Amino acid sequence: MDEETKQEPGEEILPYIEFTHGKLGIIKAIKWDAEIGVPRHGEKFLYRDEYGEDWGYIYRQIPEPVIEDKAEDLSNDDENGVEPADLDSNVINGVAVRFFTLEDEATLEQVEKDEKEYLETCTERVRHHGLSMKMLATEIRYDRRKITFHFAAEGRVDFRMLVRDLASIFRCRIELHQIGARDEAKLYVGCGPCGRTLCCRSWLTGFQPIGIKMARAQNLPLNPGKISGNCGRLLCCLGYEYETYLELCKTLPKSGDRKEFDGVPYEVTYVSPLSQMVTVQCIAENERHKRVRISGEEYNAGILKQRK
Repeated sequence: MDEETKQEPGEEILPYIEFTHGKLGIIKAIKWDAEIGVPRHGEKFLYRDEYGEDWGYIYRQIPEPVIEDKAEDLSNDDENGVEPADLDSNVINGVAVRFFTLEDEATLEQVEKDEKEYLETCTERVRHHGLSMKMLATEIRYDRRKITFHFAAEGRVDFRMLVRDLASIFRCRIELHQIGARDEAKLYVGCGPCGRTLCCRSWLTGFQPIGIKMARAQNLPLNPGKISGNCGRLLCCLGYEYETYLELCKTLPKSGDRKEFDGVPYEVTYVSPLSQMVTVQCIAENERHKRVRISGEEYNAGILKQRK
């Protein structure tokens, strides 16, 4: 057992781990045998399930797996469309076997080389069958008993003949997995509008529904080119601060609200949640041009104090 995997005095080894595997980096959970050693973040390990043997990267220890709940439906709010979160159970019916060895690393290196060749073969067979599919990536299980081909398509595709064709070529179980625009972007290295590596590529382990109301709450321009990511969907980062904006807006008026200051009517034209400031415009006939920027506290107290 390596020094890194030895258990420290008083260190508890939990019965389950979460781990990531594959091109899409989906988080799964599996039983962990304490006799293997202490699972450390980022270490490779081998596990066995009902389909055979495969591998993954350790994410973290957990006391027990959590079954994912159905995500809130925001489809009516998302003008660019919403891709729901993964609703399948994230628990694998299997058990961890051991940490990776040098022999396993060599095997994995060969598997990754074969994945590129298999993808080319599959792409050629797709053209042969005349299917409207964009082949994106290949995943070969460690024991080579199953191959998964990820593809994108505009609608549903009847690929039954293709599966039979590929099964006769590779002599193993074949699975074709259609993925959406967000997952497709996850397969490539790229940068977002912020200049950093795409969140889905670097650290996100799953997608949450993103609605256009999140952009409205943050006073962002509702221009698809400004609030869409490389995938063409709404930016995932719109959801990072959404709850904070909702909290900040609780004590502020909404755009369009009206209130009188010293008997003169004003209308809220702009709200800034971060600065807690609002802009009000006079709607009296003789002073329609007059605009004043005041704090939310001053607005609620009915105090009109013009700033330079």
